[in-house]
Amino acid sequence: MRNHRLILSAAAVVLLGSVASGPTRAGIKCWTNADGVRECGNVVPPEYAQQGHEELSKQGLTVKRTARAKTPEELEAEREAERQQAERERVEQEQLAQDQVLLDTFTTEDDLILARDGKLASIDSRIGHTEQIARQLERELSELEAEAALMERSGKAVPDSVLAEIEATRRQIEENMLFIDERSREKEEIRSKFDADLARYRELKE
Repeated sequence: MRNHRLILSAAAVVLLGSVASGPTRAGIKCWTNADGVRECGNVVPPEYAQQGHEELSKQGLTVKRTARAKTPEELEAEREAERQQAERERVEQEQLAQDQVLLDTFTTEDDLILARDGKLASIDSRIGHTEQIARQLERELSELEAEAALMERSGKAVPDSVLAEIEATRRQIEENMLFIDERSREKEEIRSKFDADLARYRELKE
């Protein structure tokens, strides 16, 4: 019986100890109210739940700090910063890939220059061929227009077939001139690209 009573007493002490320690473990929370006054309690009031607060031990030491909830503007600023960082990383990776291709493709600067000159020469050849066609079309147009003018001076009506041929020839000349202009712009783009590639190649080889 004596041993039984000792066991019950020990159990009671453990139970009381656990009950007494419950509120202590919960801690005291402190926050700042709407008037700027510091307040403390077991629970942060709902109206201040989104603000930052501190949790104190029974000795009055800060054991935990909870930051205030971020505003929508702050959250959006963080998301924008993350997007910008992701874009910077994407650009960096893309540049690294381009650099590797540049180094793998060209052994020396001369190789790069030869590649540029080859592309420009190919375009010049196409431009020259188109200019020849355009000159031939202009001669044909002059002949057709002279023929139509002669008919008009003779009091004859210019046949629809002749008028249609004149219009078609004019369109062909315009298309050829447009082609020449586009190829000329392409040459400038190639020069700019190769100039940038050459400058980057020299940086990588330093």
